[in-house]
Amino acid sequence: MSVSQCQPTVFLSHGAGPSFYMDATVEPKVKGLDKDSNAVKGLKSFVADHNIITPKALVVFSAHYDEDICSVTSSENYSLDYDYGDFQWPPETYEIRWPVVGAPDVAMRVKELLESKGISCNADSNRGLDHGVFVPLKLVFPEADIPVIEVSLLKSLDMAEHLKIGEALSDLSKENILVIGSGFASHAGMCQTDLPWAEPYRKWLHDLVSNPKYSAKERKDRFLAYSEEKSFSSAHKTIEHFLPIAMSCAASGYQPGTILHSEFVMGSLLYDHYKFQAK
Repeated sequence: MSVSQCQPTVFLSHGAGPSFYMDATVEPKVKGLDKDSNAVKGLKSFVADHNIITPKALVVFSAHYDEDICSVTSSENYSLDYDYGDFQWPPETYEIRWPVVGAPDVAMRVKELLESKGISCNADSNRGLDHGVFVPLKLVFPEADIPVIEVSLLKSLDMAEHLKIGEALSDLSKENILVIGSGFASHAGMCQTDLPWAEPYRKWLHDLVSNPKYSAKERKDRFLAYSEEKSFSSAHKTIEHFLPIAMSCAASGYQPGTILHSEFVMGSLLYDHYKFQAK
């Protein structure tokens, strides 16, 4: 398979809880990430807009799945976990359905690739899909006809360990599997505007993700040194929403990414999507 036929890896900002399914005229707090927003329109047209060929399966790193040992969902059928937190979301957001199936064979391939690089991996046949998966991907793949496998983060939140996971799964792109990181480009500043860290952070992040002058090693080193960026601790109090960016980039071989969408929403939440072409 040529590079042009390989799947890219992508990162998607996944919204605020179930906001993509909410009406901003009723719930004004979610305006910008509501059902009529440009954010939702962009997800609905994502496949066509960015020339995504139909993948064999989706392998997703979600900010909302972490374990002591890297784990992969291995069941054939899923429940949905409405893990929206303690906010009072509308009742209908707990009735969202997306009857996607799993792919145990792909899960075992993921496990094989991880273990071949010395990464311990558990197969989890009981876990449902969290909102970092079904909330955005129901819009991207509404027919629910592409199997999904979810790969956990580690509770350690150690950058080097997560880059290693991404690197280990780089061959999946060549097997017509779309690797997706699901998090949020920044995860602080909700309902706050004009914060002094916001634009410096976006400038730093976009340089990290997309600067074509960086070698693979240089881009990896910059991910490892993320905490040295002064604005980072303001944009992310903890890094679980940032790690899927790093992992999806690592899975591409640290190729320069294309910034597909970038805007501040609901205050200073940075809502970005990136695409990394396979190496």
